[in-house]
Amino acid sequence: MSSFNGFTLLLLVFAFTVVSVEPRQGLPTEFTRWHVYVVNGLSDGRMLFVHCKSKDNDLGGRNLDVGTNFTWSFQQHIFRRTLFWCYVSKDDNDYDGGGAHASFKVFWQDVLLFHKCSWKDCIWIAKDDGIYIKNVPRNADEFRWQWKPGLLQH
Repeated sequence: MSSFNGFTLLLLVFAFTVVSVEPRQGLPTEFTRWHVYVVNGLSDGRMLFVHCKSKDNDLGGRNLDVGTNFTWSFQQHIFRRTLFWCYVSKDDNDYDGGGAHASFKVFWQDVLLFHKCSWKDCIWIAKDDGIYIKNVPRNADEFRWQWKPGLLQH
């Protein structure tokens, strides 16, 4: 009888996980194909260096021209532990060191993030004054991080 109760409990947990779907796509977030974009929104033709990674995947570094982006897609880890972060830098004469950088998470388990990403597209924009996330449902860029003076070794 106790093994039946354990199996029933396991079945209920699985059913709850499958039924706990996100409202826009009709699929649990683990089965959604997510897309992350890092966009060079700098002015005056300034290049943006981007290096993104997760615990398991180093996506490499690249230079982006103004108006271009680096993008990748993935499915979230079944236990909802997916985390990606990026280091970005720009040459900038506004800082004594001649440049500025930022390091920040671009994807993590957060329902507010999922809403801003419209449950599939997380868009991060590097602008002259800092890093923004696109609130897709509102079509608005929301300020998140300031640039830090200097450049880190990458």
